[in-house]
Amino acid sequence: MIRPGESDVSFGSLDETAGRIAAWLNECGVGTDDRVAVYLPDCPEYVSVLLGVWRAGCVATPVNTRLGPGEVHYVLADVRPAALVVAAEFEDTVGVDDLESLSPETVLTVHPGAWFERAPLSPAAAAPPVERRFDDEPAVVMHTSGSTGRPKGVVQTHRNVAAQIAGGSAKFGLTSADVGLATVPLFHVGGMHEIVLMTLFAGGSVAVQSDWDPVEWARLVEETGATWSGLIPTMMVDVLDSGVARELDTSSLRFCIYGGSPTPEPLLVEFESTVGVGRLVDNYGQTETAGVSITDDVSSDRRPGAMGTPISTVEARVVDLQTGEDVPRGAEGELRLRGDSVTPGYWERDDANEALFTDGWLHTEDLVLEREDGYLAYVGRVDDVILSGGEKVAPSSVERVLQDHSDVTAVSVFGTPHDRLGEAVTAAVVSSDPTLDGGDIEAFCDDSDELAGYEKPRRVVFVDEFPRTGSHKVDKVSLAERALDEFREEQGLERPDDG
Repeated sequence: MIRPGESDVSFGSLDETAGRIAAWLNECGVGTDDRVAVYLPDCPEYVSVLLGVWRAGCVATPVNTRLGPGEVHYVLADVRPAALVVAAEFEDTVGVDDLESLSPETVLTVHPGAWFERAPLSPAAAAPPVERRFDDEPAVVMHTSGSTGRPKGVVQTHRNVAAQIAGGSAKFGLTSADVGLATVPLFHVGGMHEIVLMTLFAGGSVAVQSDWDPVEWARLVEETGATWSGLIPTMMVDVLDSGVARELDTSSLRFCIYGGSPTPEPLLVEFESTVGVGRLVDNYGQTETAGVSITDDVSSDRRPGAMGTPISTVEARVVDLQTGEDVPRGAEGELRLRGDSVTPGYWERDDANEALFTDGWLHTEDLVLEREDGYLAYVGRVDDVILSGGEKVAPSSVERVLQDHSDVTAVSVFGTPHDRLGEAVTAAVVSSDPTLDGGDIEAFCDDSDELAGYEKPRRVVFVDEFPRTGSHKVDKVSLAERALDEFREEQGLERPDDG
């Protein structure tokens, strides 16, 4: 692993530290299948810890570093970890004394800048690896972002993780010559399972960016010779908006994966040409699929508007939401998946698991359509579909139109409660022009021949930036609450809980 400005971490050193982590877990009496919580910032040492947990036959539970104290405590209480590896900066957030499954001996606190040199790890011979079967033995319990409720722990077996690495690596054509630059969090499948593990298992090198900064990203690409990385649309905008980032040499990038939210075609074209990346590749996946499940071959030409096709370890169907039957090409339906990288279910959530599968097929709750060329195109979340006056509105259709407005930097569309219509089509807009107002947006939509009358936004709210979930997705729940609060304030209405 590459640590710019410092000595690199060799495969031998990575293995040695992983062995020391495993030895510490053995000394603490942590057993096979016990959960080990990992609450660290993004750093190369994170990888050593994860591999050490697996080496000891335990199950890793990455903790989202963006969660508040109450949510962190909920996640830890949910999995009841037998041990915890925590950065000193996060120690006060944990509330160890309130967790019966932990004791002072089973909490390993590490320090930024020195890390394991100051940690009480024995330098003795590394613990031998515990053999695990791939089929049904858990490797990870990774919690969802919880944007629509309490986070749910997704069980990922060793087979799930291995299959995702194999299928994604083959699709991207990764080799030992590749250098991956991880920019999205390592507590998330996009950072750890894809960029880090795919590259390492291909024999390549990895650099980890601790915090997002567009200039630092471009500098790391130039310094490490990164051949691939992963970004979300807002990160692309940040790079293009930064004059310094644009001036650095990022031409080593063979390809970049992108995802997390629909991405405007003009943004992709500008990023591809400005940054000098060889290929931008759409990347669709979920925590429930241990990472990428739909993407494209790096060697093929990009097809605008298409996500791609399933990786080799996954099968896909597009089905009618009511009947569960396959829909014809060109028709919208729910994407359902099955295969070696698909989770067996949520951690201790039988209620949710019953609704998660039908005949072995995972309900992704994402609407897609299969194009005539066989590629899948994203439409939106099932829950995001707006029911306005008896008509169904796909937010992505409205977003595509509004993104063509010259002063709209970013847009997110969702429904908010409406007395007569049930839901009102509502747009949250980030604008480059501070004088742009709701009337301008309405006039732009009126001039468009791509939107039906019921699809045009009835409410518009302007924000400086979008709130994000831990996986960097737009937090539409928070946006909807803000839009509704502004509407009530304009109308002189009280909140329902105020009266």
